[in-house]
Amino acid sequence: MKNRIFLRVFGVFGSLLLVMTVLYGFLIIPLQQESLLKVMYSQAATVSRSIIQACSDAMLTDDFGFVVEHNLQVLQNNKSIESVVIFPKRGTPMRIEPKGWDMQEGQREAAPAAILDHEAYGIFTDPAGQRHYRYSTPIRFSGVVWGAIQMDFNTDEYNTSITEMYRKMLYISLLVLVAVLPVGYFFALWLTRPIATISEAASRVATGDLGARVDIRRNDEIGQLSNSFNQMVDALQQSRDRLQDSNQELERKVAERTSELDELNRTLDHRVRDEIAKRKQQESLLIHQSRLAAMGEMIGAIAHQWRQPLNALSLVMQNMRMQHAMGTLTDQSMVRMQRKSNELVERMSSTIDEFRNFFKPGKHAEAFKLAQAMRSSADIMEGVFKNHAVTLDLECDESLELLGVQGEFSQVVLNLLSNAKDAVLASKQGQPHILMRAQGLGDRIQISVEDNGGGIDPDILDKIFEPYFTTKEEGKGTGIGLYMSKMIVENNMNGRLRVANGAEGACFTIDLPAA
Repeated sequence: MKNRIFLRVFGVFGSLLLVMTVLYGFLIIPLQQESLLKVMYSQAATVSRSIIQACSDAMLTDDFGFVVEHNLQVLQNNKSIESVVIFPKRGTPMRIEPKGWDMQEGQREAAPAAILDHEAYGIFTDPAGQRHYRYSTPIRFSGVVWGAIQMDFNTDEYNTSITEMYRKMLYISLLVLVAVLPVGYFFALWLTRPIATISEAASRVATGDLGARVDIRRNDEIGQLSNSFNQMVDALQQSRDRLQDSNQELERKVAERTSELDELNRTLDHRVRDEIAKRKQQESLLIHQSRLAAMGEMIGAIAHQWRQPLNALSLVMQNMRMQHAMGTLTDQSMVRMQRKSNELVERMSSTIDEFRNFFKPGKHAEAFKLAQAMRSSADIMEGVFKNHAVTLDLECDESLELLGVQGEFSQVVLNLLSNAKDAVLASKQGQPHILMRAQGLGDRIQISVEDNGGGIDPDILDKIFEPYFTTKEEGKGTGIGLYMSKMIVENNMNGRLRVANGAEGACFTIDLPAA
């Protein structure tokens, strides 16, 4: 651990030093190169101005002898100049070198436009692979361009200076490394040795040796870390002592709880059986109450269904008595009134059969027509709806089928219709209306019962399916109808019953799998 920390710190220090040295070289070398190029540019610009000034008259008079003589003298005095080429705007270019001069007969074309427009300079490499410094500038007299001058300089001095600069940079880098690396070595050693000591002590503590301590006396963060480590180990020792005491106390309590648990296990089966029996008794009572409540609703519905045929039967009997008293009772009228009475009695008997079938218990789930079940429930509520002027619209595809006990499902629909009827009557709507719709959605069937009774208070919307929760007056509701409906839909038919407020009132939605 000690060596790893030391190598990392020393490696980081050395890498940082090396990076700084290389960065320094990359910054200084381009500046030095730029400085050397500026010196060469200054020399070339000075020489070109002296040549143009001295040869201006000769160039105007085409006295090339003087031009050649002057440039040869300039080349002899400046050994770094390799050649001078004069491009007249009209005429043959002239090339002057230290070994002689010649007319560039093969280049009678006009001077390149680039060197006639502005000066140019820089290092270039010729086809033979030799590097030269080339300077070119236009020749102007009285604001008129007469041609251009191009000079090539050798780069020996430039290359020598660059090489020397690289050599000095290498010496400086080596000197810095030799001088600074020992400082980095001792710095890394000074920094990592106490950390390694603390790490070793921490490893001993991790193995359970709480007697490990470190003795580092320094007035810095490492000294504070040493003191904090010793305090932490002392606190751990105290915690271990307290933990041992707690373990002993815990073992005693565990023994007591184990004894109590054994006693509880001996009586657990009996308690579970008692709780299950109580639960079943409560569920049976709840179902019984739900059935009694539904039966009460049915009795009220029967009363509404029978009221109209009973009134009609009473009128038939009064008519028969009046005709007999007046002596106008004939065989034909007697037969007609008897037939009417039989029809009314048959209608009342049919009503009884419908209610009896509704409460007939079903034991097995089977496929049944959804539209028929919905119409059966609606027919039971027909008299109640007519008595209170409630309009019921029923929309259902005749082909839809459900799997379940039809009587249970009819009880759910009857509960939802009854609640919708109570809602529209309580809100005193001028035109109370209930819409019951069923539609197939792939392998699911969605049934909705929507009214215009104003909706349910949002504060109690999530409570209406709880058992014994009701918003009706005392004596008018048990609070178990919606609870039992939810149990039938979700537990017996693998569906879901939920409620939400629509635009005009509450909307109960039943989502069931298709048969």
